[in-house]
Order: sequence, then C-alpha cells, then structure tokens
Amino acid sequence: MNFIQQAYKGRNEWYIYLLVILVVFFGWQFLGVVPLLIAAIMHSEDMNEFTAAAQDSFMTLGINSNLFLFLMIFTFACGLLFLFMGVRFLHKRAFKTIVTSRKNIDWKRFWFGFITWGLISIFVIGLGIAIEPENYVWNFKPIPFFILVLISFLFIPIQTSFEELLFRGYLMQGLGIASRSKKFPLLAFYSIILFGTLIYVNTINEVNLLMNSVYIAAIGIGYYILSLFDRFYETKFNIRLSKGFSNFLTPLIITSVAFGLLHGANPEVDKLGPISMVFYIGTGFFFGIVTLLDEGTELALGLHAINNIVAAFFVTTDWTVFQTEALYVDTSEPSVGLDMFLPVLVLYPILLIIFSKKYGWKNWKEKLFGKIEKPMNDESIQGINDFNF
Repeated sequence: MNFIQQAYKGRNEWYIYLLVILVVFFGWQFLGVVPLLIAAIMHSEDMNEFTAAAQDSFMTLGINSNLFLFLMIFTFACGLLFLFMGVRFLHKRAFKTIVTSRKNIDWKRFWFGFITWGLISIFVIGLGIAIEPENYVWNFKPIPFFILVLISFLFIPIQTSFEELLFRGYLMQGLGIASRSKKFPLLAFYSIILFGTLIYVNTINEVNLLMNSVYIAAIGIGYYILSLFDRFYETKFNIRLSKGFSNFLTPLIITSVAFGLLHGANPEVDKLGPISMVFYIGTGFFFGIVTLLDEGTELALGLHAINNIVAAFFVTTDWTVFQTEALYVDTSEPSVGLDMFLPVLVLYPILLIIFSKKYGWKNWKEKLFGKIEKPMNDESIQGINDFNF
C-alpha cells in the first residue's frame, strides 16, 4: 500500500474528517492559546492595550522572546495532540499511518533530511552575512541564546511536526481518497470559494475564533446539501471531470497551496508583499513531492524542523514571524531578493536529486501523476471505506 492508501485502514466518512478538523482547530486555537492569553493579560496595563496587542499576536507587549516562542509552540502542541486523538479514536486507525507507509517510522530518514538541510541552510545564511556584513549586527547574549537553542531543538519540532502531519499526512491522504468520488470536483470548488472567503475576511477584520468555528460547521452543512445532487454527478461532464481529479497531483496541489495560504498571516508577507507566497507555496510543493516520492513524511519532518530551528537561532529581524535572541540581527530594509527564490528554484531541486539517489526513487510520473486506486484484498485493512459524502 502506498502512502495515500494508508487512509483506507480506518473510517473515512466525510463528516469524520470535518469533525477532526474542528477538533484540531479547537485544540490549536482555543485551548492552545490559553497560556499565551494569560501571559498577555499579565503584561497589559488595561483591556485597551490587550485588545490592541491582539491585533499583532501580542508581540508588542514586551513578553520575553523565549517565553513567547514557547507559548506559541504550545498552541501547535495542543493541535498535534488533538490530531492524534482524532486519527486514533475517530478514524480508528494508528497514528503512524499519517506518518509513513512503512512498517515502522524510519528515523534515519528524518535525521538525514534534518542534517542535510541544516548544513545547507547554515552555509547559505553564513554566505549572506559574509557578502553583506553591514546588514547584520552580532547579538550573542549567552544565557538567552542557550535557552533559545534549548527551546528550539526541543520544542520547534513539535510545531513543524503538527504542520507536516496535518498537511502532508492527514489532509493529503484524506483529499487523495476523496478525489476518487464523483462528487469531489463540485465539493472542492465549493470548499475553495468558502475557505478562501474565510481567509480573506480574517485578513481585513479582527479574527473571531467562535465565528470561524460556526463558519466551518456551516460549510459541513453545505457539503451535505451538495451531496444530494445525484443527477448532476451522473452526467457525462461530471464523470469525465471527476476522472481528471482522481490522481496524486490533486492532493499535492491543494495541500501545498493551503500550506502557503496558512503562512499568509506571517508579518513578512505583509512586509514583502504577495510575491513572498512563492516561497511558502513552493516549499509546500517541495515537502509534498518528497512525501509522495518517499511514501512517508519522515524526510519532510526533518527538513521542516531544522528549517525553523535555524531560522529561530541564527538570524532575527523585527519584522519576521520569529523574533528571538538569535546570533545576528538583520537590520536591512525588507525587500524581495535572491534568498526568496534560491530555495525554490535551485536548492529544492538539488535536494530532490540527492534524496532520489540515496533512496532509489523510481516511477516519479506514477507517484506524482498516477491514478489513486483503492487497495483490495489486503488483510492489514480492518474495515475498508471509501470517502463517503
């Protein structure tokens, strides 16, 4: 069984996916933010200051940067915990199935991706500092720095693992088997419009978590109503359209774009403009391609973890999502440069070649563009289900 087919080892009704997404959202954005809210209240003079700081994710309140980083990571830890419970108790399958298609998680792959990208990242950043030293200020403060390193290596992998297992694991698998349904094209189009609207509304107004939850629940009702249009789904046009969606490229594109849009709220996107989404969406595609070709998320988990760790402790600025007690402070004006396109256009393709040679990846066309099939006669499957809308 390939990585996408791992989803068939559990229950796959559409409402279970919606319920798990709601549960994860609750753990991540409701329970997870409680410690941060408490810290923000303690650092606020009054409710007006608290409300104003909320617009900037409380980064302006003067909370210790290491504590703030830990509290932010805690929200992702809660999301990861609720994702685990959703897969284990609602889908009724092993959590390992959204990590890998192998019998056991291959930690050697994790560490290979971790070390390889770590060395490349440090070299590229170091080269940038050597070329333009006037843009960087040495910021080494022993105690805060070593606390930062400890937090980075111990806890940042929790944040990155949540993102990887949610997008490259859970959602990629769910969208993969959902794409086999004749109802998928219409429902996917419906989802893109409504979730796009939700993201847009949240960018121009104050984020209201309760209303967001109600909105997502309303989307679920819409799914049910659209699922009743049986006559449309039997038309020749829709049957041909649905066949075009039932391939590995569909979940790869959707999860990669969604991953990029999730980072659209990062302050650097506001500073650099929409062009910065090339990096985020491109990175999403890279992690997704690696996952499909390698039949597991281990490499992507390592790559993502070290990427954020290096970003946390090596160089910081006053306008990026990671504002830490890093070794260097970048004092240059925000601008779109080579560093925005170098990873996507040069470094990621080189890594794909390295991984391909090391792990003997073959049948790239089939793994990226091939048709998603339902596994049959596999005794390891406890109860096989299609994605039932």
